[in-house]
Amino acid sequence: MVEINAGRGVTAQELLSPTVRTIVAHLCQGDCHTYGAVLEWCEARGDCQFAILCPGCSLQFLIDDDELAELQRWTEAEGHALVCGVRWE
Repeated sequence: MVEINAGRGVTAQELLSPTVRTIVAHLCQGDCHTYGAVLEWCEARGDCQFAILCPGCSLQFLIDDDELAELQRWTEAEGHALVCGVRWE
């Protein structure tokens, strides 16, 4: 399990939504250990869908706007120290 806010002993299990927890576990544990790419598909009316693509194994995770924001916040707060998370630039 990826531990965040280690000083307080709070784990990702307790703070992250199930989808984001799954993505963080995949990107930060095991063989891939990487930064995932954010893929975005938008319709003409402005509706967008997002996916996280693991560059190591090509696994994709579909996420909504809230989950993307949560994953971006987690990467800013914890991912850089662990050298994993998402890149959205």
